[in-house]
Formats: sequence, structure tokens, C-alpha cells
Amino acid sequence: MIVANSGSAKIYKWVDENGKVHFSDRQDHRVEQEVVNVRPTASDWSRFDIKVETVDVELSDEENQSIVDGVNNVYEFFDRVMSFDMYRTVPVNILILKDYTVYRNYLVRNDRGLGVASYGLYIPSEHQIVVYMQEDRGLTFRTIKHEVSHAVVDTIVPYAPAWLNEGLAEQMEMLERDESGLYFEPHPVNRWVVAQALDQDRLTDIDEFLKLSSNKWRHSEMAGHGSLRAQSGEFVFFLLSKPTRRNFLVRLMHNFNRGDRTLSYYLVDDNYLGGLTMLGSDWRRWLHAQGKGLIRL
Repeated sequence: MIVANSGSAKIYKWVDENGKVHFSDRQDHRVEQEVVNVRPTASDWSRFDIKVETVDVELSDEENQSIVDGVNNVYEFFDRVMSFDMYRTVPVNILILKDYTVYRNYLVRNDRGLGVASYGLYIPSEHQIVVYMQEDRGLTFRTIKHEVSHAVVDTIVPYAPAWLNEGLAEQMEMLERDESGLYFEPHPVNRWVVAQALDQDRLTDIDEFLKLSSNKWRHSEMAGHGSLRAQSGEFVFFLLSKPTRRNFLVRLMHNFNRGDRTLSYYLVDDNYLGGLTMLGSDWRRWLHAQGKGLIRL
């Protein structure tokens, strides 16, 4: 039995004879279980005042507000949807540089060489996000939301696997709000890349995908396996598209938040209704149906 509202779902915890800790939303009277509250107390989250600094870049008041709103939307998502109390999370400060050359030089000068080929970078030691103004300024603002997601996950779920960390960040680029609340649109680039990989039979099977360690995921990414990043984003979009799947995503995140370093593959049967077989089937059907066009949270 799964409760659609992840903020109020009961999670049952027990330890098997081998000392392995399990979490599930289904009560099993055959074993001694402990009820774990996903959110023990109500969150005190409220919008943060976000510091935006620019170097040789002029932002309109509307653009500055768009950045602040986008950052707060990401914080609100992790608070209200993923059930993490964001009250104690240190908000980031944002630095926007003139262009890629200035950005690259800034990273090299500050010994951040790994980020020179990126659109933006989160620097944990300074709680800072550094980006450069792209020709399409909207892409820069999407990059900021991407890096804010990394800031949140790296702070509160440091053991999250790379596919989950990057998949959430990819999808946060598309997070918006209107009078009805938060919503996601599909990520156009990720959707196209995954569709091409599917047509060419190059999409990684979901069981192999979930078995990838973070190191292997990053190695494949650096080796040019571009569809892996897109697949991570689309898989997170798929999980967010339905309340029961969303609950599975929340449980995974809270497992890793508690320090569990088990590969995602081995957590599916205990946390997804129908186990790995059903997850694979749901994912394949969703892919061929092109999924949802818009997800409201």
C-alpha cells in the first residue's frame, strides 16, 4: 500500500539476519519493524534572499528576479516534494561572469580546472555557484538552477549516486512555477538524445544503469557517453511523473541521506511496487509513449 503524498508516507525499517538495513512503505508483520518518519516535523522553509553578483554583466531587474525565483523554486522542490527540511540549508551565492573565457580563467586561477569545459560550477567550500553569460541568457539561468540542485544534494545527500545527483540537476533546469504551483516541462535536449539512443538501440538497460557506481558513471560521462547524462535526466523525469514513482524517488533519497551506499539496483525490489521487473516495464512503456508533456507537483 503506497500513500500518494510523500510528505505523510510511513516508511518501515528493519534489519535482516545479516545485519542489512531495509526500508519499505509496506508493513510486514513477519519481521520486527520500526516506523521511520520521512519528515519528523513540519518544515520551517521560506524563501531565501539570494545574493547575485556580476562581473561586467548587466542584469535587468526582471532577470535578477527570475534568478532569485528559480533558485527558490529548487529549494522549495527539495523541501516540499522531496521532504527535506531546507530551513538549515546554507543558501548559495551566485557569481555571473562575462563570457566563457573569463569563466575559464576564473576557474583555473582558483584551481578549479575540472570545470573548464562546463557551463557552470558549484564550489562547496564557498557555497558559491559560478557561471558565465551565454548568448542565450535563458540557458545561463537554467544552468544556475542546475548547479543549485548540486549544491542541495551535495549538502544533504552526499552519498546520492551520480545518476541521481545529475538527473535531478538536469531536470531542475526545467522547474518553473505559476499560480497553481511548481511544475516541470520536459527537457528538450535530454528527450531528443534519449529518443535517438532508443531508436539506435544504444540506451543502457535500466538494470545495468542502476548498477553503475558513481565512479563508473562519471568515467562513462567523461569518455563521451553523452546519452548517459540525458538518460539520467529523463529517468528522473519519469520517476517524478507519477505519485507512486515519486514516492520511490523520495525513499531512495532518504536512504542515501541516512548514509546507505548500496547501489540503486539493490534497493528497487524493497522500494518500488512490483520490484525491478515492474520498474523496467514501466520505464519502457513510458519511453515509447514519450512520457508526459508537463508534470505538476
